[in-house]
Amino acid sequence: MRKWCLRCRRPEGFCYCALLPDLKTRTRVLFLQHPRERGTAIGTARMAHLSLPGSTLVEGIALDEHPAVAPLLQADDVALLFPGPMARSATWWAAHPPSTLVVVDGTWSQARKVLDRSPKLAALPTLRLQPERPSTYRIRKEPTDQHLSTIEAVAITLGILEGDPARFDRLLRPFDFMVERQLLAQQRHEPRQHKKPRREHPRLHDLEPLLNAPQRAVLVHGEANAHSRDNRAPGAPELVQWAALRPLTGERFEALLKPRRRLGARVAERLGLDEQVLHEGEDVADFLRRWSAFLGDDAALCGWGPYSRDLLDAESPRVHDFVNLRELTARCFGSSPGGIERGALKLAGLQPVEYERRADKVLALLDAIFAELMVRAAAGSTGP
Repeated sequence: MRKWCLRCRRPEGFCYCALLPDLKTRTRVLFLQHPRERGTAIGTARMAHLSLPGSTLVEGIALDEHPAVAPLLQADDVALLFPGPMARSATWWAAHPPSTLVVVDGTWSQARKVLDRSPKLAALPTLRLQPERPSTYRIRKEPTDQHLSTIEAVAITLGILEGDPARFDRLLRPFDFMVERQLLAQQRHEPRQHKKPRREHPRLHDLEPLLNAPQRAVLVHGEANAHSRDNRAPGAPELVQWAALRPLTGERFEALLKPRRRLGARVAERLGLDEQVLHEGEDVADFLRRWSAFLGDDAALCGWGPYSRDLLDAESPRVHDFVNLRELTARCFGSSPGGIERGALKLAGLQPVEYERRADKVLALLDAIFAELMVRAAAGSTGP
């Protein structure tokens, strides 16, 4: 049987403990690890934790009430390392040094799940990195060259916060050793494969204006009274349901519009609503007044394809910017993402969840897709 090191939890031939530095830091580091990441042999959070004697490693998903996390939620000098739309640069934080740096360890979808399940934690001020060089994490696929392993991100961040990058480069010695040993093992045991060069991550220009003004974003979804091909009614499809969500605040808007022509045979069933509820919907004029009051003057509508926007435009002239999330998702992969469920799974790793009403399901999918696209846009941004 293989012998294992109980400290780094690696086989003896891959043990990196002799290379671990002992780095005292002014900044306390709190690692929050998604449970699935714990069993990843090539993960780096434990490696970083062992190198920083003042750090803490906590495993879990819903962490707001964890004793190592809860006290931080009341502090005003804590930074969460996460490239959200309101994140400040590490350089800015160096001038306002945090006492604690919180680092979420896991894949991007796992990290988002931790923050989704820990809303108080997610509300902490955030810190973003703009790496000057690509990751050397060649044994694990990252979304782009701008995405780093946990230990790389921590080494760069602490180097900036504490004004001594060379000192924290020592964190990467065991990391480089692990990468080289893993690559050598793969070369010995795997047949050669001709890999396609990694496609450069596309710039998501449409979202860049929202990075500095995320309050403008409004996710929208519209449903139509449309008839099947074999049972058409005069006139074009008309808007009968409208749902919207401000992703920054969670504020929602909902409206059911009274059909102006004969209701399609399966419209109510598709929307998860009773036909009578639709027939009792509000008039278009009342809907537009409420919608205008909710929206304000500087909103940017974000939807999956232009269909919802076109339904709204048929009722009222277009006066707001529109961001096509389906088009941006396709740009990320260089091909059509298909429907919104497939797009959410492919982009954000979001598994389908059943909802009683279709509008609730679509808004949840839009929220996950928008969050992932904003993270990617922030990672690719060259702004301050």
